[in-house]
Order: sequence, then C-alpha cells, then structure tokens
Amino acid sequence: MHASADAPIADLAAAWQLVDHRSPAGTADPVVLDCARRLAADPGGERAAEWVYGLLSMTRYLATRADAATAGQIAEVLRTAARALEGPPCDHRTHPCESALEQIEFDELRLTGSAPDVVLLGNGTPTGADPAWQETGTKEEYRCPHAVAVFARIAAEIIAPGTPQGIPERVPHHYEDSIEDLASVLHGYPRGGVEPAYEITAGTGLPTHPTTGALAGHLVLLRAGCWEAASGTIRPRWVLDDMIGTLEDALRALEGATCSHGDGAHPELSGDPDTDAGTGYHLLTPGGRARLQRSHEDGIEDAPPAAWTCRAHLQALARDTHGHLTAARDRFFGERRTEYLDAECLRPDGTWDAARLAGVLRGAAGGEERTEDLGLWAARRFAGGPGTAHERLMLFLTVCHSLDLAHPDPPPSVYRELRPVLESAVAAVPGTCPHGDAHPGAGAGLPGEAGEHLAHLCAPESFPAPEGAREPDAWACPRNLAPLAEEWLEWCDTWDEAAEDGYGEDDD
Repeated sequence: MHASADAPIADLAAAWQLVDHRSPAGTADPVVLDCARRLAADPGGERAAEWVYGLLSMTRYLATRADAATAGQIAEVLRTAARALEGPPCDHRTHPCESALEQIEFDELRLTGSAPDVVLLGNGTPTGADPAWQETGTKEEYRCPHAVAVFARIAAEIIAPGTPQGIPERVPHHYEDSIEDLASVLHGYPRGGVEPAYEITAGTGLPTHPTTGALAGHLVLLRAGCWEAASGTIRPRWVLDDMIGTLEDALRALEGATCSHGDGAHPELSGDPDTDAGTGYHLLTPGGRARLQRSHEDGIEDAPPAAWTCRAHLQALARDTHGHLTAARDRFFGERRTEYLDAECLRPDGTWDAARLAGVLRGAAGGEERTEDLGLWAARRFAGGPGTAHERLMLFLTVCHSLDLAHPDPPPSVYRELRPVLESAVAAVPGTCPHGDAHPGAGAGLPGEAGEHLAHLCAPESFPAPEGAREPDAWACPRNLAPLAEEWLEWCDTWDEAAEDGYGEDDD
C-alpha cells in the first residue's frame, strides 16, 4: 500500500488488493458491495474513476467466485456508470483501455492488472513528476471520462458477459494469425509451418479459474477442432487426452448451470472453418465479443455473444463434445469389442458360415468403425485356432480388405492386433507359379467392387462371379499373399514410427 495523505482511499485500495479468486464471499462481498455503493451514489462524479478501477481490480473474484446475484448487481452498477461518464469526444489520441485489450493472451482476467494505482492517480502529482507512477498511460488519460467509461464496460463484460456494446473492437494482434492457422487445418490444407495437432487443441489452454467468456471461447475452439480429432485425421493420443481433460475441467466449472432460454435458442457452430475459428478466438476477450456483436448486428454472425456465453448452453456444448471425443479415444486406443459380429458372420451355434461372411464382406464400407471391427474380428478368429484352408484364406483376406477400406489410417488398437495375421503369410515364396500376372491381391485392383470378388470367393454358390473374377488358387497362391502381407507390414512399421515420434498412443 502506497503512503498518501488520502488515508481513506489508501485503506480502501489496500482492501481491494486482498480480493481475488481465492476470497470467501463473507470476506469479499462487503468490500465489493461497498465499492459498488460508492460508485452507484455518484456514477458520473469526480471520484467515479476510483470506484471503477477498484471494481476492475476485484474482477478475479466477481467473475469466478461471486454468486450470480452479486456479480449481476455489480455489472449493472458499472454499466450505469459507463453511461453516466460518456460524453463528447475527448482530445486524447489513445486510451490505456485500447492497448490493454490488445495485449491480452488467453485469460481476460489479466485485464485486472490494467487498473491503475488509485492512490497515485489522485495524489495531485503530475505524471512526469511522479517516479512511482509506472502505468502505460498518463494520469490524465486514466482519469479521462471516456477511458473510465470503457474500463467500466470492460469490467462489467468480464463479470457478466454478453453486453459488449461500447467496448473498442480491439483483440490481441496474434489472434488473426491464430484464426487463419486453425481455419487452414479445419479446411484440410494447413498453412506452411502450422502443426495441426497444436492448432486443434488451442482450446485446451483454459485458465485455472476461467471466466464465462474464457469458457465460451475455449469450448467453441474445442468444438471446432472436435471433428478433426474424432475422425482420426490427427492421431496423437495426447490431443484427445488434453481436449477431454479440458472439457472435464469446464464441466466442473459449469456444474449447476441453468438458463431461461427456450429450445433452439442456443447457437451452433456454422461448420465454416473461418467463421468457427473466428468465433472461438473472439469470444475469449471483451474486445473480441464486441466485434462479434457488431458482426451479428450486421447479419454476418448468426448469434450474439449473449447467446454464446449462456452457461447452460456451454454446459451442453461441453457434454456433447466430450462424448464425441471420449468415443473417439475408445475407438483409437481402447479395447475394441467385436463379439457383435459373430451374429452377422457365423451360424447361431458359432460355426463357420461362408454365405454370412460373404454378405458382410460385400457390404463393408470404407472409413467405418464397423469395417475396422470386421478386420479385428477376422484376426481374432484367425488366431483362435485351426480351420479349413479356405476359412483361413478368407479370414486373412478379410483383414487385408479392412485395411484397404480404412480411412484415415487405422488406429493402433486395430493395426497392432492385425499384425500377427499378416506375419503368418510371410514365408519362402516360389520363384514361379501358374498364375503369371493374375494375382488378385485382396481384390482392390480388380474390376468393380472388391467386396463382390471376395463375396464370390467366399461363397460362390450364393454370390455370382463378378467381371474379372480370379480362380481360388490364384487368391491362395503364396506369391499373392506374401507381397500383400509385406506391404501392410511395412505400413504397420510406418505407423509405429509415427507413434514413437509422438503421433500415437505412446506419446505422453
């Protein structure tokens, strides 16, 4: 606390400095309510700046720990003061509030540090003659009614977001680059030097004590990156772990959230990468939300900041995103269950049924989790013991067919379990065979759909021969199977190398 002839304001300022996100309500509420009462008594008066900056310095408590009624009351007092302080344009070229908005990183509560020392502000010593004054602007600039009004609106917006009118549309300079980087990844064409895994996890930088605005911005960023992470296009396990962990932190912070909005009143992401990336980053700061508000009023944005910052909406968004990402993590890195395919591929008694498997092979589709499971099912049955040569051939080809159809590349939970089946086909291969160039591989290079060829091979009596069908001995020829297995084993090695480099489940 600075020494000053103005002992009462010095005592008040010292009390304000003790109010933050760790303060219990019983200690903090009397302090913030006293300051608010002083401001409400004369919202446009000579001492309004002291009370506005006092409340701004206590926003860490008001935005993260105070009950909704207290926070709402303080925000309304601040907005009332802002209206009372606004007047004709001033002669100042810039104001400290503008640079403060541009210098935020990911935590808008850093703006609490923009509150000047009110004791020094009112000690009567000119800026240049006061060596203790360390603020970025002059005392005159901080006392300017326009600056005080904007700081009042900023404090109110941090405490109770959704009403950013009157706040300068200033955002951190690096946000525009961040928006373009994330959008390029979501478009599928990352900009040069951009690491997709880090861009889609931008929302994981949630502060330890997040404001509602921070929750909104980070949750929208996580939602924007959700589909890339859940699709498997970007494969590091830490991506899913970090995103899921942040969502769980957000859900704890949003516990008990309610709202009065009707069904359909909450916004959804547009699906346009540029728009969604911009919405996420701009929600993070008061200046960004002011920009979103204007975009909404101009018909560019579908929803205003007030809709995005509804805590009940954020809770629902976090839950839904968490569900998609946990399902993806289970799919890529968890234990895959395939017993359900017994009913589709085997007889009711569990014995081999070529016609059933043939039907499943014919209908297998690329990029589906079920097709990955089909390869696992075949590998597990192959490893389970002897069967006829035809059965084992079909199980081996089913494994290869599932790999052919995988999009994107199969996760470790799949390809590592398929590897022993592939290794079983790598053996001494004769130099010649009667088939010449008629080896069919796993059917992917034959005319028409590979599934049609495999279905005919599996159950020729049930499925007619497609155009270009090969004879069974060409499929079973070691010169067909060994190169096929070797090619997929090389891919398994490539995927494992990527995992060791931090792009798989081995990354911490």
